[in-house]
Amino acid sequence: MATQQTVVDLDIYTNTNRKSDTFGKCFARMHPKEAINLRAICNHIATHGSPYTVDTMEGVIASVVTTTIEKLSEGQAVKIDGLGTFRLTIENTPGGADSAYDFNVEENVVGVHIRFIPENEKFEQITSRKFMEKCVLRKAYEVTYKTVTHNSKPMKVPVYSPIVLEDGDEPTP
Repeated sequence: MATQQTVVDLDIYTNTNRKSDTFGKCFARMHPKEAINLRAICNHIATHGSPYTVDTMEGVIASVVTTTIEKLSEGQAVKIDGLGTFRLTIENTPGGADSAYDFNVEENVVGVHIRFIPENEKFEQITSRKFMEKCVLRKAYEVTYKTVTHNSKPMKVPVYSPIVLEDGDEPTP
């Protein structure tokens, strides 16, 4: 586990929805970074003095993933201590059915979603407000959008402009 806090860069964007009460106001989003894969997680753990080989860790975690999917598909929530709980939720058609008798699974259920609820035990709280205490957040980029043409269709793409930081530090790309 990391012993020091790492700086997390934020993108600052302006709400361009003219129908919104907050039109023209600025908000933050996490600056996108490439996701770390299972092998990289195992390599990272190995650098912290783990007695297990990368291959052993990868095999154990892959088994946890397989079992989690299996248990979720059986309708059972899965709690990974120190991390949180995965559970299923159902997405219904708008409007619902007129009665339980009229409810038809094929017609009224449009999706099954996997939800994650962060750990909230006394010593391992990683809910949104508590997790924020573990991070050092800083504004790093102003995000604007430009319209480009792709396959004869206009599309908006983000343009990231570094914000000059008070400490003179440059944001990480």
